Amino acid sequence: MRNIIRADLYRIVRGKGLYITLAVLLLIIAMQIAGGLQMNTGVTDMYIYTEDGLEFVNPFELAEEDLTFDSIIHQVTGKEVPSHFMGSTANLLYFLLPLIIFIGAVDFSSGAVKNTLSGGVSRVKYYFSKLIMACVWCVLLLVFYVFTAMLVATLVNGFGGTLDGEFVSYFAKVFFMQLWLCLACTCVANFILFAFRKSSGVIGGNIAFFFGPSLIFLLLAQIHDWFENLFFYDLNMSIGLMPQVNLMPAGDVLRSVLVGAGYITVAIAGGYALFKKAEIK
Repeated sequence: MRNIIRADLYRIVRGKGLYITLAVLLLIIAMQIAGGLQMNTGVTDMYIYTEDGLEFVNPFELAEEDLTFDSIIHQVTGKEVPSHFMGSTANLLYFLLPLIIFIGAVDFSSGAVKNTLSGGVSRVKYYFSKLIMACVWCVLLLVFYVFTAMLVATLVNGFGGTLDGEFVSYFAKVFFMQLWLCLACTCVANFILFAFRKSSGVIGGNIAFFFGPSLIFLLLAQIHDWFENLFFYDLNMSIGLMPQVNLMPAGDVLRSVLVGAGYITVAIAGGYALFKKAEIK
């Protein structure tokens, strides 16, 4: 397993794909912060936590004054990155897809996986080596995303306050909760990789996973309000809600942790079960 991980790491670091992915991500971060984040107020419907819990609101109804440019564009400071910028952390998973392809899909398309398995490597070691690599890159991407955003925001707009214990505590809550849920998404992406075993399947399957549940739950919510509860089981939405972690009831935070654990368990077990029975050509 160690040799597989080392070989994958060497191949990714030596290739251009990683650096192109990071360069595009850095460009998007810089453009968002330099140009100002478009706030949700007055732009879209959204879910927010209020004193009564999670509510679906129309931000237009929250505005007491006419919307102006300043009311929908916000220059984020370094200290505001966790509360504003990290609301879009789920988009980071799109940048994980190329790395998932580099880690595993390339092996299947080139036939390298067959040579590896015939060389004496068990399927369980092969499967978990790819999973570990995917999770490592997920962690590194999130660290790069968050701390680069804080650095760029501080350089452009200043830090906007002091680095106190309250900020560190809040930042840690948001970061580690999002990390847990991003790792759950990574396990699902790895499951899709071993289910389809080709680049097109990885891309199509993950896009369906990112968008499908949200669209289905939204349609069901139009039928009856009860179906809004299903949004708690959508990883994409859960990641976006984490900047409001201080407003979330303890039960909702625990549910997010358990939902992430459920996705991780099912994805790992299901992916290995499919790979164990798959015919490798």
